[in-house]
Amino acid sequence: MKNKVVLVLASLLVGYGLLKPDLSVLVPQSNLSNSVVVVERPSDKELLVASNKVIQALKSGSSSRRNDGVRLSSLYYDLASLIELDESDEVVKSTLEIREANRLSGLLCRLNLSGKYPDLSKACNDLVVTGLGDDDVVLDNTIRKKAVDTFKALSWACLEGSK
Repeated sequence: MKNKVVLVLASLLVGYGLLKPDLSVLVPQSNLSNSVVVVERPSDKELLVASNKVIQALKSGSSSRRNDGVRLSSLYYDLASLIELDESDEVVKSTLEIREANRLSGLLCRLNLSGKYPDLSKACNDLVVTGLGDDDVVLDNTIRKKAVDTFKALSWACLEGSK
């Protein structure tokens, strides 16, 4: 009787090792469900093409892309909201400050994505360059809108890449 129990347990473990099923659906993830943002697909064709590269970079990376993608999506949406503040609430005043806020936010959130998604950093940077260019300029209403659209596109791409 004892041998049969051990044999069944061993078979289950071997089966689990071979199939590697995704058991994350069994673990409640309330912290993620509250942080998922709804972002529309970018309407600008260039942003959409660059967004697709971000999606592919996430999908070709780590198996934890679901959690990482949702966290990144939320982060980029928050950055878009920060950039959108203007007039008396203005926080970000130039494209240089946008890049600095983007860099610091990843460090502050302790995302620890280093090495998980080899092409993600370049794809995200390419999307920002597509939306804003490389020049450091002071934000006016037009450039501010482009920046917001760019970071919302990043948010959308990360959310899509997490699926």
